[in-house]
Amino acid sequence: MAPLIQRQFIILSILTAFLFVVTGLMSLGGNRVMIVSTAVQQAAAHVSSLHMLKWMGQEIPALTDTVHASTDRGANSVTGFMFQLATSINPGDLRSLLGREIPGLLTGEAPRFGNAGEGTALAEHYAEYPPAPKQVIDASPPAANAEPAVEATAPAAEDNKKDPAARPTTGNKKIVYVYHSHNRESWLSETKQVGTSVNHPKRNISLVGEHLAEKLNDLGIGADVNRDDIYQRLLDKGRDYTHSYAESLQAIRTATEKNRELHYFFDLHRDTLPRKETTVTIKGKTYARTLFVVGKRNKNYEKNEAFADALHQIMEKKYPGLSRGKLEKGAKTDHGEYNQSISPGSLLIEIGGTENTLQESLNTAEAIADVFAEYYWQAEKVTKPETGPPAKG
Repeated sequence: MAPLIQRQFIILSILTAFLFVVTGLMSLGGNRVMIVSTAVQQAAAHVSSLHMLKWMGQEIPALTDTVHASTDRGANSVTGFMFQLATSINPGDLRSLLGREIPGLLTGEAPRFGNAGEGTALAEHYAEYPPAPKQVIDASPPAANAEPAVEATAPAAEDNKKDPAARPTTGNKKIVYVYHSHNRESWLSETKQVGTSVNHPKRNISLVGEHLAEKLNDLGIGADVNRDDIYQRLLDKGRDYTHSYAESLQAIRTATEKNRELHYFFDLHRDTLPRKETTVTIKGKTYARTLFVVGKRNKNYEKNEAFADALHQIMEKKYPGLSRGKLEKGAKTDHGEYNQSISPGSLLIEIGGTENTLQESLNTAEAIADVFAEYYWQAEKVTKPETGPPAKG
């Protein structure tokens, strides 16, 4: 038996050394290799801590005697709170422990919904979609039927246009700034690309941002839009995709230095969920559904959260089913801040998914403009124009 044990020990030693070498090579250079598995994360979201404890207990019998998976006994007790505060491990959720060691499993504070829209499942949102290092290069002109069409504006916007003289306006003030941290996010219908990371250098989410700013201006709300190619700026600086928010923050700071009136900042993105989850038809018109994302790493996130709640409620009233709700990303989950500390009126808005179309996303931009206009003018009435900008959050 001794020679057999020795051989097994030698093999394990060689494998361990090999893993250390590979890990070291992956860590070299300025860019880290990120291991992302949305499938694993989504599967883990459906597994209760109790089942996970039982599975682990089959190999570690003492575990079932010393660890309680019940959230009532662990997470909500004083000792459980102190333990979580000291270790960042939730006693009621073993994923917070295992996620540190198993790539793809949940780590840190899991996201949660504040206002969940119709048909929205939390398990689909535990991980952001992975970035795509490869971009679609399409030098050919877009097809004629792919040009962004401008359909009739939302009913409320039409009512405003009936009497232009009665419509309020911010005058020469630009108060809204629209930008895109992931500006090349596109749609399958535009790129003909296979996979979840669908990108295009021209036919992308930035077209939706331009349309949103245009509609806001039409409604009397001064808006600017950032047209920088953030992805190209990262390439020029030799930085990877994970620095997108830091790069877009520079654009925000440049804009606010030029215009101190800016208070509302919308970072538009395109999600990756299936079409059935990201599409809704309202009064015969098809829209790409929205999701408001709030980052809790921002210490004043409650104000951004209140802003998202207000928009969600108005959207539910005017466009039932368009909003998928509000998703809170924990302080230790993903980026967790999303440049939202810049203002209580700052939000990240996911619009549709890869299976939606550009036109459906443009329709949604019009709806967002309509919803925000109602929010803004209501806030303006409460605070009165002479007292300064409307309610901040």
